[in-house]
Amino acid sequence: MTKRNDASIKKMADLLRQGATMLAQGCPQCGSPLMKMGDDVYCTTCDRRIVVVDSQEQAESQTVKALIPELHEILLKKLKTLSDVIEAENDTEALTKLANLMVLLLQSLERLEGIAQ
Repeated sequence: MTKRNDASIKKMADLLRQGATMLAQGCPQCGSPLMKMGDDVYCTTCDRRIVVVDSQEQAESQTVKALIPELHEILLKKLKTLSDVIEAENDTEALTKLANLMVLLLQSLERLEGIAQ
């Protein structure tokens, strides 16, 4: 056995001792048995959480939910950068364009927060 398989088997045994359940389903990436601990499904070989869905619609919904924190962080960084640019800008026409961009970013952030709830 390889070191990776040995580590995976050790993780499986540790999870079973902690009360996890081994599922009949295999990991879609590597085929290793999936482990369920509470509401989380985990692949010990890939060392990642697996989201189990019943339909394509659920898969898309889960993908969007997983991206929300990252998108939120990106929008906040862009707003901070834009704030710095606006502070240094003196041209009225440029300020108008920058203000419009800021409004769009804020609206996007507000919509994103609405989706997250």
